[in-house]
Amino acid sequence: MTISNQEIQKLLLEWKEELNKEKQRKIQADAVSQDASVKINMIDGALQFGEMLLKKPEPTGVVDIGTKETSKRTKQ
Repeated sequence: MTISNQEIQKLLLEWKEELNKEKQRKIQADAVSQDASVKINMIDGALQFGEMLLKKPEPTGVVDIGTKETSKRTKQ
């Protein structure tokens, strides 16, 4: 069985088209993956923030009302 040059060229064209389709699919899949990673990180950050709020000690009702003269200034 022999394959003609024309048949080989046809096969090569089909393979090139398939390769281009797969490359585009991969680009789209990478974009979806990146988007999912961003959303996962955002949700993870929100969970950590919520857990931090739960661990934060409750205020005791004591408030420091220092005067301007006795408080330290951080900006000059």
